[in-house]
Amino acid sequence: MDCLLDDLLVHILSFLPTKQAARTSVLSKRWRTLFAFCHNLHFDDNSINSILSLPDPGDIYKLYTYTFSRRKQKLHTLQKCFHDFVDHTLALQGCNTIKKFSLDLSRTYDDSDIDRWICCALEHGVSELHLRIEGVSWWKFSISSKIFTSTTLVKLSLISTFYTTVYEPHCPRLLPSDTSLPSLKVLLLYKTSFKDDQLSDVLLNACPLLEDLTIGYYKYYPGLSYVISSKSIKRLSVTYCCARKHKGFSRNISFDTPNVVDFYYSDFLGRGSREFHLGSLAKATLDLRFIKDDEQADMRDIICEIRNVKTLHLTSSTVEVILLCCKNGLPVFNNLVELGFSSKEEGWKVYLPLLLEGSPNLQTLVLSGLNWFSCKRHRFTRIPPNNQIKMLVIKKYQGYASELKHISHFLRKMECLEVVKVYVAARMDDLKKMQLTEDLLKLPASSSKLKIQVI
Repeated sequence: MDCLLDDLLVHILSFLPTKQAARTSVLSKRWRTLFAFCHNLHFDDNSINSILSLPDPGDIYKLYTYTFSRRKQKLHTLQKCFHDFVDHTLALQGCNTIKKFSLDLSRTYDDSDIDRWICCALEHGVSELHLRIEGVSWWKFSISSKIFTSTTLVKLSLISTFYTTVYEPHCPRLLPSDTSLPSLKVLLLYKTSFKDDQLSDVLLNACPLLEDLTIGYYKYYPGLSYVISSKSIKRLSVTYCCARKHKGFSRNISFDTPNVVDFYYSDFLGRGSREFHLGSLAKATLDLRFIKDDEQADMRDIICEIRNVKTLHLTSSTVEVILLCCKNGLPVFNNLVELGFSSKEEGWKVYLPLLLEGSPNLQTLVLSGLNWFSCKRHRFTRIPPNNQIKMLVIKKYQGYASELKHISHFLRKMECLEVVKVYVAARMDDLKKMQLTEDLLKLPASSSKLKIQVI
């Protein structure tokens, strides 16, 4: 390794987490500061114990004298060592460009320190910035406005593990008036909110190149705007969550994203209006639930928007919602070529046959939770004749006799089948897996081209 250039060594170290790259400083004087010049820096204060075992390139890794039995004193020492480690690493950057900067904090630090670390990364032209801040520090922490005026950021993640807001607890804050992120393409906001319509009117408008947006709301605030409007977004993932005890809550939601092709939507459906403008949608994954004892939601707008998708995945809870909300029938899915389906018994008997009948061009069928549908009186899922299904995927296969009977039924009714992939449950041992494979291979099939894979 000594014959390699420093630039090449730094490039190799950039593939390691910062805490592991830092361990190479023990090798020789030449290696002492090489890790600091990696273009990817990830600081996680949970890894401080690993950092503390390093030899001292400047007395920054040594533990101060303390009594291990005194937890508070130990915590203070750990925080100070982590603080000094981050400061020292960033001080060594010089003119080095930082490509990816991650800050994962589970303890409380001064706002000024966090702000200084973030600003240092921004000054070094960081293109990926990921902030994950836990607990009280996030409540009190005011994110530097420089984040929202960066010209180099391509990816930005703001994550909290407790539900708070970007600036203050229980009080969304206004964005800077000069918000501008001209290079941003990927944005993730987890348990983060902004006042009024600032998400769309200010933040999303300030991101002309934004292609991928992921938002996770994990608490319901009355009056908070849930509007997402952008013409540039191509992939949208939205999760709304609240306590099931919030019966009768009302929330107005609007998605004006006409160029989104990949859409993930998870929500507890309550009362209120929903507007969807998803004209380019090609793939949709729906994970929908009712609020406890509140089944007043209307699914028609959602179903209307997804009717032209090529790929559709439905969770078991979504199927239950659709069964109650779409009793007047379903649209025809003329473009659907892949369907992912999971349900309990009623969904297998009622909704899956309707979907198959309304999907004349379906080629791939992905089924999960087949063990929930018993085979009493030989009641199987009705498979429409002349179906075009070429691939059948079975997930979470438990090996129950009822599952095997269902698969046998599918093989007889799907004449165009070419491939069957069966993913067994993770806890299944090799011996049982071999027996299940033998049982599956013995099943009769209508298709002469069929190949069965057990994974």
